Amino acid sequence: MVASASSYNRVFSKIQSSFANAIETNNTNILGELFDFKLSENVKCYIEAACRDFVLKKICANGKADLEQVKFIVKVCINGVRLDLCLPTLPIFILSDVFDCITIQQCEELFEFIESNVSVLKEDLFFSLCKNQVLRMCNDVLRRLSRSQNTIFCGRILLFLARFFPFSERSGLNLISEFNLENVTVFTDTEVSDMELGENIGEEKKESRPSLDYTLYTKFWALQDFFRNPSQCFQKSPWKLFTKYADDILEAFLSFKLDNVEAVKSSEISVSKDMVNRQTSVDQDDQYFPKFLTNQKLLDLQFSDSNFRRYILVQMLILSQYLTSTTKFKQDTLSEDQAMWVKKMQEKCFSLLAETPSNGKEFVEIVKAILKREEIWSEWKNNGCPEIKKPGTSLKRKSEAQVNGKEESDAEFTQPRKKEKVKLGDIIKDADSKHKYVMGNAEMTRLWNICPNNMEACRQGCRDFVPSLESYFAKAIEQVLSKVEVKDENKLVNDSNFGWRGLRLLAINEDEDDDKEEEIGVLEQNEGVKEVEEDDDDDDDNPREELKPIDEEERKLLAKAFSADSNKEAWKTLGKKLGFEEDELIFFESESKNLACAVEIMFDRWVENDREEANKENLIYTLEGLKMDSIIQKVTFISIKKVIFTFIESRVLSINILD
Repeated sequence: MVASASSYNRVFSKIQSSFANAIETNNTNILGELFDFKLSENVKCYIEAACRDFVLKKICANGKADLEQVKFIVKVCINGVRLDLCLPTLPIFILSDVFDCITIQQCEELFEFIESNVSVLKEDLFFSLCKNQVLRMCNDVLRRLSRSQNTIFCGRILLFLARFFPFSERSGLNLISEFNLENVTVFTDTEVSDMELGENIGEEKKESRPSLDYTLYTKFWALQDFFRNPSQCFQKSPWKLFTKYADDILEAFLSFKLDNVEAVKSSEISVSKDMVNRQTSVDQDDQYFPKFLTNQKLLDLQFSDSNFRRYILVQMLILSQYLTSTTKFKQDTLSEDQAMWVKKMQEKCFSLLAETPSNGKEFVEIVKAILKREEIWSEWKNNGCPEIKKPGTSLKRKSEAQVNGKEESDAEFTQPRKKEKVKLGDIIKDADSKHKYVMGNAEMTRLWNICPNNMEACRQGCRDFVPSLESYFAKAIEQVLSKVEVKDENKLVNDSNFGWRGLRLLAINEDEDDDKEEEIGVLEQNEGVKEVEEDDDDDDDNPREELKPIDEEERKLLAKAFSADSNKEAWKTLGKKLGFEEDELIFFESESKNLACAVEIMFDRWVENDREEANKENLIYTLEGLKMDSIIQKVTFISIKKVIFTFIESRVLSINILD
């Protein structure tokens, strides 16, 4: 054991001797065995010095480091940080030291280890204290690399930084929209003769292609200065030069047609024998060049290169998007005529890209999608680069669940919470500000607010109409008694709206019969009143039929109907209308053996949450809005059918329909 007050020399020598044994035995918990108590900051600094010295002198001493041992030491240090035995910056300092003394090839191999542990570095324990050291380490490696020779490795480092830092990290944002003015394109300022270019003026020269003379050459490469610094396009003189040069180059591209190189290759190469070699050659031809050569002798070859043409046209599209977009730090704007010219230039560029082999149209769609995304990022930047957070999930894991006094090892999902409803007072207040009324039901609220003045609505002539029972049910009776078969969806008895209106007419008819009976006598009248009062008392004791939630039998019928329906996702569509979230529906489905059981659980939860609101009328109204006619036909409630058919049976003999 090493005491907490050990001197630097004792800590240093103990770690140096213990690391060698730890590497042989693959023991990553070596620091935890040496120090089983809380250490002071000074002792942690001693440990850091000992670890870094061991790596530099023992592992990287022979010019070529043993990367497996370096990865092992880093893992030991990460474990030590978790045990609060060393500083959180120690793993990054060790990696930085190793990167400084190994070859680029070994750097690329070691960087794979960092990429695989990006989730560890993003933990709160490491991120806040290590982010600056990680950025410094990556920048030091980038300075050693060549952008043209080590392009892929440079890209990997940049992608790692993009994964490691959040989007809103200031160090990775060009907040004031500066341009890299050091990126200068140099081209020759003296004209090369036709003899030097090797051109054979005569029959070999294609008449369809323009003359790539020195004037066109200078205009072409002069455009790079505008791509480098687009701000100068807002000045009068540079704008004239830019428009003239761009028009000439686009005209040259339009005249200089390209052949579909892949089509020619496919006709010359045998598919049966050389498929693998062909794929290899295509992969080798598809190279990336961060900088093109600007020699005038190469202009003809460059104009014949489809990839080269795409690079230039995409540069024009990027520049045109900057000129027409709204940028926070861009002070100048284009005039209406200038904006019109930029729009025409964009159309020409897209047209040329579509004609450029191969897969020109697909390439255009990809470019448009990328430019659209750039507009979104530009808008985000204009808003001050707010932090982007991932949306939370409504399913929470139980971290400490106990069963019979013992903790469960497997985490379980808790019951999904129902979305919180808006307070009734806030709804009424909002409606009152709009001079509307809230009736507690969406359909009643809609109908009431058609004419909020009740007396005025009652005086409307269109409301003074009550059809007779015979005329209302005549068509339905005809459909029942007719020998011609009528489809179920066309039958009025299966229409819930027709049934509801029929019930209202039956209720009115009963009231009229009661009024006639009141004329019999005083005694009979009083008895009738008592019976009515008793009926009213019974109605008060028992909830009205329309306010009763659907019972268990009806829920099973609904579950059976949805499971038999061809659209197996229809119940989820209904569930969202009833107020359930997507994760709740997934939970119901995961807790059920089959689809019918999941639907039944959903309706049980609906009745439990909404109670009286989970009734037949609301369900039928929701199903009609979702166009689920098949479900309505299969589960048309028996109570409505009984009333209609009872009336039809009692009245069918009194109506002369068959004549």
